[in-house]
Amino acid sequence: MLTRPKPAAGEPRPGSPADLLRAGGQDAAIAGGILTLVLAGVLVRLLAGPVEPLGLPVLLALVATSLTSASYAVRTRLTILRTLGEIRARIGAPLHPGVPWLPTGSDTALPERLLRREVRRLVGAAYRCHDLSLNALLWAFASVVLLVIWLLI
Repeated sequence: MLTRPKPAAGEPRPGSPADLLRAGGQDAAIAGGILTLVLAGVLVRLLAGPVEPLGLPVLLALVATSLTSASYAVRTRLTILRTLGEIRARIGAPLHPGVPWLPTGSDTALPERLLRREVRRLVGAAYRCHDLSLNALLWAFASVVLLVIWLLI
Protein backbone atom coordinates (compact mmCIF):
# COMPACT_ATOMS: atom_id res chain seq x y z
CA MET A 1 0.00 0.00 0.00
CA LEU A 2 1.38 3.38 -0.99
CA THR A 3 0.97 6.16 1.50
CA ARG A 4 1.82 9.78 1.38
CA PRO A 5 4.77 10.82 3.57
CA LYS A 6 3.92 12.76 6.69
CA PRO A 7 4.24 16.50 6.23
CA ALA A 8 7.17 18.18 7.95
CA ALA A 9 6.59 20.52 10.84
CA GLY A 10 5.05 23.76 9.63
CA GLU A 11 3.84 22.22 6.36
CA PRO A 12 0.07 22.23 5.82
CA ARG A 13 -1.67 18.88 6.17
CA PRO A 14 -3.33 17.37 3.10
CA GLY A 15 -6.90 18.62 2.93
CA SER A 16 -6.05 21.73 4.91
CA PRO A 17 -7.48 25.11 3.95
CA ALA A 18 -4.16 26.05 2.34
CA ASP A 19 -4.34 22.97 0.09
CA LEU A 20 -7.95 23.74 -0.79
CA LEU A 21 -7.12 27.34 -1.65
CA ARG A 22 -4.12 26.28 -3.70
CA ALA A 23 -6.18 23.69 -5.59
CA GLY A 24 -8.98 26.20 -6.07
CA GLY A 25 -6.58 28.75 -7.50
CA GLN A 26 -5.14 26.15 -9.85
CA ASP A 27 -8.61 25.08 -10.96
CA ALA A 28 -9.62 28.69 -11.62
CA ALA A 29 -6.40 29.29 -13.57
CA ILE A 30 -6.96 26.15 -15.66
CA ALA A 31 -10.54 27.23 -16.33
CA GLY A 32 -9.26 30.64 -17.43
CA GLY A 33 -6.80 29.01 -19.82
CA ILE A 34 -9.47 26.76 -21.26
CA LEU A 35 -11.83 29.70 -21.74
CA THR A 36 -9.07 31.63 -23.51
CA LEU A 37 -8.62 28.74 -25.94
CA VAL A 38 -12.38 28.50 -26.45
CA LEU A 39 -12.56 32.23 -27.18
CA ALA A 40 -9.72 31.90 -29.68
CA GLY A 41 -11.53 28.98 -31.35
CA VAL A 42 -14.77 30.94 -31.58
CA LEU A 43 -13.03 33.98 -33.04
CA VAL A 44 -11.17 31.91 -35.64
CA ARG A 45 -14.42 30.18 -36.65
CA LEU A 46 -16.34 33.46 -36.85
CA LEU A 47 -13.62 35.01 -39.02
CA ALA A 48 -13.67 31.98 -41.32
CA GLY A 49 -17.18 32.65 -42.55
CA PRO A 50 -20.84 32.97 -41.67
CA VAL A 51 -22.40 30.77 -39.03
CA GLU A 52 -24.87 28.13 -40.14
CA PRO A 53 -28.41 28.63 -38.80
CA LEU A 54 -28.19 25.23 -37.12
CA GLY A 55 -25.05 26.38 -35.30
CA LEU A 56 -26.60 29.46 -33.69
CA PRO A 57 -28.25 27.65 -30.77
CA VAL A 58 -25.01 25.77 -30.11
CA LEU A 59 -23.10 29.06 -30.25
CA LEU A 60 -25.51 30.61 -27.75
CA ALA A 61 -25.10 27.63 -25.43
CA LEU A 62 -21.32 27.92 -25.83
CA VAL A 63 -21.42 31.58 -24.83
CA ALA A 64 -23.66 30.78 -21.86
CA THR A 65 -21.40 28.01 -20.55
CA SER A 66 -18.30 30.16 -21.02
CA LEU A 67 -19.86 33.08 -19.15
CA THR A 68 -20.99 30.75 -16.37
CA SER A 69 -17.48 29.37 -16.01
CA ALA A 70 -15.95 32.84 -15.98
CA SER A 71 -18.43 34.03 -13.35
CA TYR A 72 -17.57 31.09 -11.09
CA ALA A 73 -13.85 31.84 -11.46
CA VAL A 74 -14.40 35.51 -10.57
CA ARG A 75 -16.64 34.59 -7.63
CA THR A 76 -13.87 32.30 -6.34
CA ARG A 77 -11.42 35.18 -6.19
CA LEU A 78 -13.93 37.65 -4.75
CA THR A 79 -15.02 35.19 -2.05
CA ILE A 80 -11.53 34.62 -0.69
CA LEU A 81 -10.59 38.31 -0.91
CA ARG A 82 -13.76 39.34 0.92
CA THR A 83 -13.24 36.71 3.63
CA LEU A 84 -9.60 37.62 4.17
CA GLY A 85 -10.49 41.31 4.28
CA GLU A 86 -13.20 40.68 6.88
CA ILE A 87 -10.86 38.60 9.01
CA ARG A 88 -8.10 41.21 8.82
CA ALA A 89 -10.57 43.94 9.76
CA ARG A 90 -11.95 41.97 12.74
CA ILE A 91 -8.52 41.19 14.21
CA GLY A 92 -7.30 44.75 13.70
CA ALA A 93 -4.85 44.15 10.86
CA PRO A 94 -4.47 46.68 8.05
CA LEU A 95 -6.63 45.75 5.08
CA HIS A 96 -3.72 45.87 2.63
CA PRO A 97 -1.57 42.75 3.13
CA GLY A 98 1.64 44.58 2.21
CA VAL A 99 1.48 46.89 5.22
CA PRO A 100 3.65 45.68 8.10
CA TRP A 101 1.59 44.90 11.18
CA LEU A 102 2.21 43.74 14.69
CA PRO A 103 -0.79 42.61 16.71
CA THR A 104 -1.85 44.96 19.45
CA GLY A 105 1.04 44.65 21.87
CA SER A 106 3.36 42.16 20.20
CA ASP A 107 3.48 40.15 23.44
CA THR A 108 -0.29 39.78 23.54
CA ALA A 109 -1.85 36.89 21.67
CA LEU A 110 -5.32 37.07 20.29
CA PRO A 111 -7.90 35.27 22.43
CA GLU A 112 -8.34 31.58 21.61
CA ARG A 113 -12.07 31.98 21.08
CA LEU A 114 -11.51 34.71 18.49
CA LEU A 115 -8.84 32.66 16.71
CA ARG A 116 -11.08 29.59 16.55
CA ARG A 117 -13.97 31.61 15.13
CA GLU A 118 -11.77 33.20 12.47
CA VAL A 119 -10.20 29.87 11.53
CA ARG A 120 -13.67 28.35 11.13
CA ARG A 121 -14.63 31.22 8.83
CA LEU A 122 -11.45 30.80 6.83
CA VAL A 123 -11.98 27.03 6.49
CA GLY A 124 -15.55 27.62 5.36
CA ALA A 125 -14.38 30.15 2.78
CA ALA A 126 -11.68 27.74 1.58
CA TYR A 127 -14.25 25.00 0.99
CA ARG A 128 -16.59 27.46 -0.73
CA CYS A 129 -13.80 28.73 -3.00
CA HIS A 130 -12.82 25.18 -3.87
CA ASP A 131 -16.41 24.36 -4.82
CA LEU A 132 -16.69 27.51 -6.92
CA SER A 133 -13.43 26.83 -8.74
CA LEU A 134 -14.46 23.24 -9.44
CA ASN A 135 -17.71 24.54 -10.92
CA ALA A 136 -15.69 26.97 -13.07
CA LEU A 137 -13.57 24.09 -14.32
CA LEU A 138 -16.55 21.85 -15.08
CA TRP A 139 -18.34 24.62 -16.99
CA ALA A 140 -15.13 25.33 -18.91
CA PHE A 141 -14.97 21.66 -19.96
CA ALA A 142 -18.62 21.85 -21.01
CA SER A 143 -17.78 24.85 -23.19
CA VAL A 144 -14.98 22.86 -24.83
CA VAL A 145 -17.44 20.09 -25.69
CA LEU A 146 -19.86 22.65 -27.13
CA LEU A 147 -17.04 24.28 -29.10
CA VAL A 148 -16.15 20.95 -30.69
CA ILE A 149 -19.81 20.33 -31.55
CA TRP A 150 -20.14 23.84 -32.98
CA LEU A 151 -17.00 23.43 -35.07
CA LEU A 152 -18.31 20.15 -36.49
CA ILE A 153 -21.64 21.64 -37.58
